[in-house]
Amino acid sequence: MFDRLTANGHKLTTPRRRVLAVLREAHEPLPAQDIAARACTSVASTYRVLALLVELGMVSEVEEAAAANNGAEGRLRRYALCTHTGHHHHFVCRSCHATLEVESEALEHALADLASSAGLLVERHDVTLLGQCARCLASQEGGRA
Repeated sequence: MFDRLTANGHKLTTPRRRVLAVLREAHEPLPAQDIAARACTSVASTYRVLALLVELGMVSEVEEAAAANNGAEGRLRRYALCTHTGHHHHFVCRSCHATLEVESEALEHALADLASSAGLLVERHDVTLLGQCARCLASQEGGRA
């Protein structure tokens, strides 16, 4: 994992090492503030590390709707280590926040066809699917029986 940083010309600094360690130990995607607290790094430093790791494809950044204390809806970003090193997308469970990596050749072809038919040059894309994972669906079904 650390090899990808150094292979791309980046040093393995203490904040980077700590953030990666927290993400490796996490059982679910975490908000940056939680990562900073667990890694004992500043929030600003944590955001810089996460931005780099997302850019390198080592970490997924998933944005989801979240209710604020005042009842207004905002956006919450959670971060998780990626196990796939190539291009992929994500599925996020709205119940347990599990983030699954998804690869689909059919989706890539559909996006290429869309870009071609609309005369677009798509330089980068990231698709996030939202719904419920199989485990949460099964637990709901079990609760209804």
